[in-house]
Amino acid sequence: MKKSISVVIPTFNGKKLLEENIPTVLSALKHEKIDFELILCDDASTDKTVDFISEKYPSILILKNEINKGFSPTINLGILAAKKDLVFILNNDVKLTNNYFHNQFKYFENKSTFGVMGKIVGTNGETQDTAKFPDYSGIKIKGSTNYEIEQVENDFWIPTFMLSGANALIDREKIQLLKGFDEIYAPFYWEDVDLSIRAWRLGWECFYDENSICIHPSSSTIGKLFKKKDVSIVSNRNKFILHKLHLDANKQFSFKIKLFFKFILSVLLFKNSYIKSYFMYKSLKTEILNSQNELKRLFKITSESYTLEQVKEKILLKIQHKKMNKF
Repeated sequence: MKKSISVVIPTFNGKKLLEENIPTVLSALKHEKIDFELILCDDASTDKTVDFISEKYPSILILKNEINKGFSPTINLGILAAKKDLVFILNNDVKLTNNYFHNQFKYFENKSTFGVMGKIVGTNGETQDTAKFPDYSGIKIKGSTNYEIEQVENDFWIPTFMLSGANALIDREKIQLLKGFDEIYAPFYWEDVDLSIRAWRLGWECFYDENSICIHPSSSTIGKLFKKKDVSIVSNRNKFILHKLHLDANKQFSFKIKLFFKFILSVLLFKNSYIKSYFMYKSLKTEILNSQNELKRLFKITSESYTLEQVKEKILLKIQHKKMNKF
């Protein structure tokens, strides 16, 4: 049975991108002949994005921030307002192919499915994102290692360690239970890794469908809006937060020691960016504690609680006999 979809698109000064990409989204939705709604979450744009959408697409629900807040707080407006069975999180710079959704509804016949993402390719057809390998060892979590299975049987569902925040179709009830993305990661980076890890740790599963293709330009939207140095500072801060929230108790001490020694080394080598990341991270002690308590609350609600190591083992067990390419 096919599901209805709430498409949630966050945007900041994305008028030109929306002009190009919304028609492809509507085409893909209409191709499946399903019930849907479109929600645009505007992060205080100054390029008349809201005026354009209001005039060109009056049926699109527009939710606005009065001040710029970043990805998580912005997209959460739409996630929490969504009313359809599934929530499709979509970057404003992504184009969908006509049959993008065609293979994805089957995954939600499984009650434990959290979400599914498709294959992201560049404008020249180069592969950008596929399923993510559970590249976790010791006290280091990586969310960027892609993998593809060489031969996929029709009945095999490819697990992914994380769902890309650019094109994730997610069970609405589950993501609303999680209250969307953790806003501690604002303005950007690592929030989609965190969301996926939380889902896996709660006993839900994430999948990748290689036949669902979307197109994304190679250049980074964030890279155009922020200086490279500032992006690095925020990214490192958020990486620290992710590890603090998801490493088990036995590894927290080692993580803390490693972080402190890298901080001392950065001071000695005058690596100001890392030093700023460290102090920003330390200043969020209360917010990190709140996120930890929220995860504990969810564990009680779902009666499921998995460690990161158990998540990794679960994924590896599913793909242990498959020939794959990692990149």
